[in-house]
Order: sequence, then C-alpha cells, then structure tokens
Amino acid sequence: MTRLKLLITMLGIGMLGLAGAAFDGAAHASTSSTVVSTKSTSIGTILVTGSGKTLYIDSADKPPHFACTGACLKTWPPLKAVGSVKAAGAAKSSLLGTTKGPGGKTVTYGGHPLYTYPSDTKSLPLSGQGQHGFYVLSPTASKITKAVPKKFPGGQVPGY
Repeated sequence: MTRLKLLITMLGIGMLGLAGAAFDGAAHASTSSTVVSTKSTSIGTILVTGSGKTLYIDSADKPPHFACTGACLKTWPPLKAVGSVKAAGAAKSSLLGTTKGPGGKTVTYGGHPLYTYPSDTKSLPLSGQGQHGFYVLSPTASKITKAVPKKFPGGQVPGY
C-alpha cells in the first residue's frame, strides 16, 4: 500500500509539473509577438502599437540609412521587433517587416521604420504629428501630413 501511495504522489507531482509547463508556454506565446494595429483619429485611420500607442515615420529616413540616431532615438524610440510581427485591425500583414536599425531589430511598415513618441499621452495621443519631420502612417503605408485640429490649449484635441 505504501508503494501505491508513493506512486500516486509521484504521478500527481508530475502532472502538476506538466500543467505548469503548459501555462508557462501559454504565457510566453502571448508575449512573443509585436502587434501593429490601427485606430480611427481626427486626422484619419492611423497605425498604433498593440497597446494603442501612436506610431510615426521619420520622413528623413532613407532605409537602410536612418536619419534618427543618437539623441533622436531617445525622443523617438523605434518600435522594436520582439518575436513575430503581426497585423491587427486594418493594418496589412503584407506591409509589415523588420530591418536592422540603430536601436536593434526595428518594425517596418511599407518599408518605413516605425517610431513611438514618449510625449504622447492618452489625452494627447498625436502630440508628435508633424514634429521634426515625424508623421503618422495610414494602413495603406501613406504618410498623413494633416495637422491635428487646434481646439484646446496646447493645440490638440484630447483623445482620439
């Protein structure tokens, strides 16, 4: 009887280990991709990260030569490719890619490296639009040069 209890205990521990491995794999799979999605805004449908952060292009970039280097990368961090790169919303998988950039493996859309702007906030998500040659991008990979409507102090409409 003691051997049977030992065998059952060992099997139970083994099953818990397998269940833990399954959960670890599921958690890891959900974080192993970079998502480019879309959002409707006052200036049109634009590209955003999977978490909704606005994405920009640098109109001075001529890939594979990047205009944004050094201190510029602190103001305009490139969207780093982590794992696979996936499209959501109206973003097109066929336009997604990666390139080796100054900040590492960078996500591209229609050949344009993508950047974020840390000064964007939930209430001012387009604060980088038109700043120093950076513009938002449409799902067709076209640069959107429209200015953000000026209705509030600071020149931006809060929210999307």
